[in-house]
Amino acid sequence: MKIIVEEIADGKTIKPHGKIDILTSAELRSMLNDLTKKKVMLIVVDLEQVTYIDSSGLATLLEGLKNLKEYDGKMKLVNVPERILKVLSLMKLDMIFDISK
Repeated sequence: MKIIVEEIADGKTIKPHGKIDILTSAELRSMLNDLTKKKVMLIVVDLEQVTYIDSSGLATLLEGLKNLKEYDGKMKLVNVPERILKVLSLMKLDMIFDISK
């Protein structure tokens, strides 16, 4: 999986490409852990290029959000494909994450 990181005014945008699954979620977890260790206040996760996410990918995002909340940081999910939005909704994660289509 390829992950692009961009600087934004109040934080970072990360743009994963491809699948976020059991085989690739460790890379995303490492990226999120690095950013939370640096106390980045806002992490925007742009999911536009994500083709698939499994439970390990969702757990990685939840762990990142939990770590951010420990110091009042925020995570936003943007450009969420409809198929991933359905999964988030089915699991009631749309009530936990700040999501923009």
